[in-house]
Amino acid sequence: MNAPVNDPKPDFITIADNIDGKKLSSPNDAVVRSNGDVFFTDPPYGLPSQSDEDPAKETPHNGVYKASGGKATLLVDSLTRPNGIAFLPGEKTFIVANSDSKKATWYAFDLAENDSVTNARIFYDATEDAKKEKGLPDGFKVDKQGNIFASGPGGVWIFNQEGKVLGKIKIPEATSNCALSADEKTLYLTADMYVLRVKLRD
Repeated sequence: MNAPVNDPKPDFITIADNIDGKKLSSPNDAVVRSNGDVFFTDPPYGLPSQSDEDPAKETPHNGVYKASGGKATLLVDSLTRPNGIAFLPGEKTFIVANSDSKKATWYAFDLAENDSVTNARIFYDATEDAKKEKGLPDGFKVDKQGNIFASGPGGVWIFNQEGKVLGKIKIPEATSNCALSADEKTLYLTADMYVLRVKLRD
């Protein structure tokens, strides 16, 4: 939206609205690279049936895209429910959360010089955890040190850049998204009908 907060208006600028002439299903989460390129996920949640078989679905996959210069480019087409997305420090690697109870997994992808995707790999697989606790890999944030605060089964998972679990913040309701304060000392998160605040240790 291109309007000041104190004078909101329905004035939107379209970054990209199709892929090779086909409508996107349901752009869900996005991260903006320092050069202005927008990387985003497109699961089927906005379709009437929220399924891959929905007749309104025009793309054959649930993709991860880059929007640049008014055009969307497909980067990843192999994920079943791509959702949260963020860069690790340096913007050479991005992580995608897959919100699928059968593949409750965070994936990592490296970017080559021309933004082709290389070294696709599992960052962390929480499928077994998803069978026992509420929530799936969803929205997440990365701090300046590269620590990842990710909503997932049972609450918020905290990883380092190598995918090692550093800790968890247990939440009894399904957690969907989180955000860090500017000083990265406070974590805000949404869990079902709640908005929560967690003070972080230095």
